[in-house]
Amino acid sequence: MLRELELRRRFLQLDAAENFRQFLPYINTSYDRQWFHTEIADQCQKLLDGQITNLMVFMPPQHGKSEIVSRQFPAWALGRDPDLKIVGCSYSADLAQQFSRSIQRTIDTAEYGAIFPLTTLNGSQSKATRGYLRNADQFEIVGYKGFYKSVGVGGSLTGTPVDIAIIDDPVKDALEAYSATYRERIWEWYTSVLVTRLHNKSRQLFIMTRWHEDDLAGRILEREADKWTVLSIPAIRERLDDGNASDPRNVGEALWEERHSLKRLRQAEGRSPRTFAALYQQHPSIEGGNIIRRDWFKHIKTAEFNRIYDREPIVFFLDTAYTDKTDNDPTGIVATCKIGGDLYITHAHKVLMRFPDLLRFIPKYANEHGYTRNSSIRIEPKANGISVIDQLKEVTGLNIVSTPSPKDSKETRLYAASPVVESGRVVLVDGAWNEAFEDEICGFPAKPHDEYVDLLGYAIDYHISNPFKPINKARTASMIY
Repeated sequence: MLRELELRRRFLQLDAAENFRQFLPYINTSYDRQWFHTEIADQCQKLLDGQITNLMVFMPPQHGKSEIVSRQFPAWALGRDPDLKIVGCSYSADLAQQFSRSIQRTIDTAEYGAIFPLTTLNGSQSKATRGYLRNADQFEIVGYKGFYKSVGVGGSLTGTPVDIAIIDDPVKDALEAYSATYRERIWEWYTSVLVTRLHNKSRQLFIMTRWHEDDLAGRILEREADKWTVLSIPAIRERLDDGNASDPRNVGEALWEERHSLKRLRQAEGRSPRTFAALYQQHPSIEGGNIIRRDWFKHIKTAEFNRIYDREPIVFFLDTAYTDKTDNDPTGIVATCKIGGDLYITHAHKVLMRFPDLLRFIPKYANEHGYTRNSSIRIEPKANGISVIDQLKEVTGLNIVSTPSPKDSKETRLYAASPVVESGRVVLVDGAWNEAFEDEICGFPAKPHDEYVDLLGYAIDYHISNPFKPINKARTASMIY
């Protein structure tokens, strides 16, 4: 057995220095390389060889992505080019240091020295070399300009030029990912610290869990998707046209059945569908919806709605914000009415406007979407809302009403509203706005904005005081689908 391992290592040694996929089993003869490990290794090699500039890898936990990207790739890259300057980042300095120590252990091995004799560290093979750093935070390549520096997300990189930046999970868990404050903090660190250390030929390599659509990866891809290669491999294959041509699986098969069986994955999905969707399937939102599912909403064609509409007052709900900056929260507005026992949403819209423009827009929108003398425009009296309420009352003849300020969290309120939607009592009048409305409601809390979440809650509270009373669909059942 030992003889077989030695022969295998000698065979791999012939190509390990030039081929990263061969380096993995060469440096660790017990390495169980699967097809997706090879795919990641090949993409990493393309990054080092300059064929691609930026790479994101999304894959389930415990499938070996950190072993390849954060532990073995830096060692192999420094073997290929001892002058490389690599920074490894993670959500904590401790985790980043763990990766650093692992890389150093690899470089210290005799097997590594056999293929990369020029890449050595201070103290390697009992040889101390003055003037070269070697600790958990940073180590330098003896005789060359290259180094590896570990840093926690949020840490300083002052004076550190970076050829390759590796980020392995910038957030620890879902709690951090769902925090708008924490997401903004990570973005600020990325743009003001990490990016400022890059140069024209720098490369970036990210692996992370897509908890939230507005996470670091989401923001980057929204701005510069054309500059990034994305490798997203789900734990359970969902479709054949998923962009992974090398994936040998059929739909419904587990990624690594021997290690993480389909049965075990389905159990994890049953415990927490939202967590499973993000952590295992790389979807910030569950297919179909998180708290509220897309297929719970009923729809009615505009012509059919007009046939059953009988002068019921249109009630407008607003979540106000006034700004013209595209990265701020918009103002959301929905037009609603109650027919029988059901809530009809006839239109929904969002705008980014300065205060004077918003004051002109609201009356115009209301008049265009069914405002009558029996209508009301209901606005939450929060910071922005108070000024809007006061000004609209002063300069218009509209019926402006303050909605009660909610005491519970958005998530709690949406859970409370969900039985009304699930029972089919929220009907959307067909329109181009439907998709954006459903996408935000069903994607909450993994969406960057949530104005429609508030507005849906206000509308249900106002129109349906008892969510569980019998449904009156005598006139409309045949028209709603």
